[in-house]
Parts: sequence; structure tokens; C-alpha cells
Amino acid sequence: MSTIKDDTANTMLQKKNDTAVELMKLAFDAPNNRSIFFTPVFNDGEIIDFRFALLSRGTIDFFKGIDYTGQTLLEVLPDQLNQIESLKAAYKTGTTQNWTRYYEKLDGAQRWFKVSDTKAGDGVYRVWEDITEQKIAERNFNIVIAEQIEDKYVSLFNSVDQGFCIIEVLFDENKKPIDYIFVKTNPAFENQTGLVNAIGRTMKELEPNHESHWFEIYGEIALTGKPKYFEQEAKHLINGWYEVSAFPLSDVKDNKVAIIFNDITNRKNVERELSEFNTRLEEEVKERTASLNKVNAQLADKNAQLEQSNKELESFNYIASHDLQEPLRKIQTFITFIKDRDMTREESEPYIKKIHDSAGRMTQLIKDVLVYSRLSAEKEFVDVNLNEILDIVLADYELLIKEKNAVINRNTLPTIKAIPLQMEQLFSNLISNSLKYCSEKPEISVTAQIEGNLAHLTFKDNGIGFDAQYSEQIFKLFQRLHGKGDYAGTGIGLSICKKITEQHNGSISAESQPGKGATFNITLPLKHTIKTV
Repeated sequence: MSTIKDDTANTMLQKKNDTAVELMKLAFDAPNNRSIFFTPVFNDGEIIDFRFALLSRGTIDFFKGIDYTGQTLLEVLPDQLNQIESLKAAYKTGTTQNWTRYYEKLDGAQRWFKVSDTKAGDGVYRVWEDITEQKIAERNFNIVIAEQIEDKYVSLFNSVDQGFCIIEVLFDENKKPIDYIFVKTNPAFENQTGLVNAIGRTMKELEPNHESHWFEIYGEIALTGKPKYFEQEAKHLINGWYEVSAFPLSDVKDNKVAIIFNDITNRKNVERELSEFNTRLEEEVKERTASLNKVNAQLADKNAQLEQSNKELESFNYIASHDLQEPLRKIQTFITFIKDRDMTREESEPYIKKIHDSAGRMTQLIKDVLVYSRLSAEKEFVDVNLNEILDIVLADYELLIKEKNAVINRNTLPTIKAIPLQMEQLFSNLISNSLKYCSEKPEISVTAQIEGNLAHLTFKDNGIGFDAQYSEQIFKLFQRLHGKGDYAGTGIGLSICKKITEQHNGSISAESQPGKGATFNITLPLKHTIKTV
């Protein structure tokens, strides 16, 4: 009895399984079911393709009755590598891959498919459906919504003074914006742009010279979906400026952009005029400041010159009240002395000699003062060969040089732009000083070195020298380090040297020690440069 019952149960189970398999076959081959079972194709352990193992009746019908069972996916559709990747991902990860495929037929018809790949056993089970009608319905719905939105925008902006328009941006095959067509405009559009009957026409058709940056701006908005506010010049419309707010019309990628704009040319002109005025004002302020600084510098220079002149005037006052008065007083005293005592010629001879010496000193003082005062009046700079100047001076002192057995050492001196007579005076005063202040056999060296545009001259002697603390004082007017009885002179010679070097934009300094001679260092430009303040 037990054996009979087991056979009956097995028979019923087999019938049940057969029924389930039959029902699955019926479902798999249902007209509306599009399914495929793929098995992987390996090469060295790597999946390189998938083979059609089982196709539903709906799939075979889609393939126009062709049953691809046993063939690989790449054999049937060699360009569908992305499908291989989806099947591989589902097979390896066990995660269902959902994706949408779109393609356009040669006749222009558009098709959309929704695909789901799921691992099943040793293969991948694909279920897919044609969603073209759904996609077309969505697109049509969005178009209707977009048109309604456009109508609302137009209704809203028909009554405003700002210009308003909706454009469709046109791109080339490389997605570069090349033009745009006007879809709708408001009444203020024509007044703001000067464009007449724009709807349905492109910008290049209305204005061929319209700047390309406008296409680029609106193209970016259409592609990115991001609104933008900007101010931009349009030279070929109103030859002015626009204030613009532009934004994509909807989420539908139809390249339509809504634009609100306003002519701000007058404002820009005012801003430009204000900027130009400010620039001119800044320039005028700079010019006047520079002019004022120049005047102040000139005034400071004049004040310095006036201060120097005042110091010289004080020195002149001193010589007029002291140095010139002293020999004049002696002359008057000795003349009175001779007259009151009724001296004979022989008795008066010593006094006449003193009168003669005093008159000579007064004459030399007057000459030196005149030389000093004339220095500023001489302005003609020419090429001066300093070798020739030194030759002239040495010739003037030839007798004194022979008398003192003086030795003159020299090297080649340069040619500079200078006032010849002043150079002669400079060399004469320095050579005279070296001969005068030397108690033994004078040895004088005159040398030169060139450095850039400067000539460095050195006058060196083996004379009595002076204390270094007086190295600046000796160049002051009427300053003497020795009494009149020790060494002849007026105290003007080195002051003349200093003024000559300054007249030539140069300088002079002295180095010395008592009993070890003196060295005068002079710097003069090779080329004359006018002082600027």
C-alpha cells in the first residue's frame, strides 16, 4: 500500500511541475513579453561577448522573425559594446542594470527602449520594452507646457517698457552657437533694438554684423540651463549698451532662452563722461602737483642760492669793512705821516714802499673779488683739452717753477665739456697754491682717471700741508690758515676753485696733514649736464 501511495504522489508532482513549466513557456512567449537569456562567452577567463541562449516570441517578432539563438550579441549588433558592459556588470556583481536606449532610424523615426539586465543562474536575463509612445507623449506634454509658459511670459511683458523676447539658439554640428531665431517679442522690443518684424527671422538675417559674443552668451545659457545677468555693448544695433537678464525657458532642451533687456546707453555715456572727467581731473591734479613740486624745488634751489649769496655778501661786507679798509688805512696813515713830518724823498722811501705794497694788496683783492663775481656769468661750455690747459698754466708759472726748481709730474688728462677760462683759473689757483705753500723743492703731481662719465683729477704736492680739521674751511670765501706776513694771498683762490667745480656740476675736496703736503681731489663730468630741479 505504501508503494502505491508514493507513486501516486510522484505522478501528481511531475504533472504539477510540467504545468508550471508550460505556464512559464506560455508567459515567456507572450506577445507583449520581450525577453532574452544570455550566456557569457569567455576567452582566457575574461568575458568577451554574450550568446543568445533563449529568445521570447516577442523578441523574435521584433527581429522580424529571425531567431538569433546560438549567435553572439556582437555578431548580431557589432556596435553595441555598451550593452556588453551592462551584461558583464549584471553577471559579475549580481546587481540589476537598468538603462534606457535611444536610437534614430534611417527614415528619421525615433525609438526609445527601457532595458533591465539581471543575473539568473549561469547567465543574464534581459527584459526590455518599447517606451517610444510614452517618451513622445512626455515630449509633447512638455512642449505644450513650454508654450503655455511662453504665452504667460509674453502676456506679462507686453505691457512693460523693457524689451522682451524669446529666442531659439542655433548651433553647428560641434555645438557652437552660430545664430538665434526670434520666436516672440513684446511691443517694446522694436523701440529698444530698432529691429522690425523680427519674429521668425534670425539675428544674422536682421543684422549681419551683430557681435559674436551675443551668440556665445545665449548659447551658454541654453546649454547649461543657468540664468545670467550682464551688461553688454551692441555697436550694430543702437550703438550703445544693454542691461540684460536671460534665462532658459524650461527644462526641455529646445535651446529656447527668454530675455529681458533695457537700453542703458545714456547711463553708460554719463558713466563714461564721469570717468573721463575724473581721469582728466586726476591728470590735471598730477600736472599741477608736479608743477607745484617743480616750483617748490626751484624755490628751494633759489633759496639755497640766495643763502649762498647772502653768505658771500657777508664776506664781501667783511672785505669791504676790513680787508680793503686795512690797506687803505695804511696808505692814508703813511701819507699823513710823510706829510706831517715834511720828510725828504730819502726819508720817505720806506713808507712809500709800504704804501705801494698796501695798494698792491688792495688791487689784488679787488681783482679776486671781480673774478669770483664773474664766475656765474660765464656759461659757454665747449670741448676743452685739459692737457692744453695745464700747458698754458705751467707756461705762466715758468719763471717761478725754475726759481724754486719745482718738479711737475703728470699723466694724460681727458677732454671735457667745460668753460675754458674757468678751467684755466682752476688749474692756475691749484698750481699757484702748491708752489706758494712749499718751503723746500716743490714736487707737484697732476693725474687723471676716467670712470664712466666722470673725470677724477688729482693735484698733489709736498708742501707744508694743513690740519685735516680745516679741509672744508679752506674753501670758504676769504678764509686763510696763515697770516698775511707768512704767505701772500687774499683767501679767495680756493673759494674760486670750489665755485668753478660746482659751476661744472662737479666737486672738490682736500686731504692733508701738517708737513706732509696736500692732495686736492676734483670730479668733473666729461659731458656737461644741465642741473634740473
